[in-house]
Amino acid sequence: MVASRSSRSPQQKPMAISRYRVRFQKRDALRFISHHDLMRVFELALRRSGLKVAFTQGFNPHPRLSFALALPLGVESLDEIVDIDLEHGQEPLDPAQLVTTLSLQMPPGLVLLEAVIATKRPRVAAAEYQCELPQNADPDELQARLQALLASETHAFTRSRGEAKAARNFDARAFVLAASLQGRTLSMRLKTGADGGMKPSDLLQILGLDATAILVTKTKTVLAPDLPPDAPSEPGEQVQ
Repeated sequence: MVASRSSRSPQQKPMAISRYRVRFQKRDALRFISHHDLMRVFELALRRSGLKVAFTQGFNPHPRLSFALALPLGVESLDEIVDIDLEHGQEPLDPAQLVTTLSLQMPPGLVLLEAVIATKRPRVAAAEYQCELPQNADPDELQARLQALLASETHAFTRSRGEAKAARNFDARAFVLAASLQGRTLSMRLKTGADGGMKPSDLLQILGLDATAILVTKTKTVLAPDLPPDAPSEPGEQVQ
């Protein structure tokens, strides 16, 4: 028997997709997890939340997450950014509801702050950091070293990346947009972009400090003007 046209299931329309830009904090013990592990945390949280996350195409689809910048291991952050693509019907989910729903699935140390609907990809221009220097450090000597760096036109620096990778050589002065030392509080604004970026540990090393013994906090992620939706990803952009 041939089924009548009226008995056939109507063809479903494709779901609309909206991009949500979420700002969050990564603190306490979570500062020791890698960027890859952080992506897994968000993937699992989205799966448990029941939110209709959009997936990439291909044989091994993944949730469509786009982190603005990978955070250096051991650095905690007050201002991280991740874009999440969600499927929806006629009306997109309210951003505040996304924060409320997803927050219930997050581990301690990972706090979602806010979300907005975004239309373009994030591109980081700079990041701001702050740290308290050790008590045995001489503030006058550190101030002199910092001022010498800021007064210089160039400062060659080599970052070791272990035995498996070649060391990276770059001009550190070109990446230090601003830095100041108030008492024992060091604040820095470091550039990032198509030619890579500079870690706060690099600046600490230039000042003659042991970066492994200092807790660094990222205080702000500075975004450049938004890129068009079809623009190629920047090297700092992490897309899953």
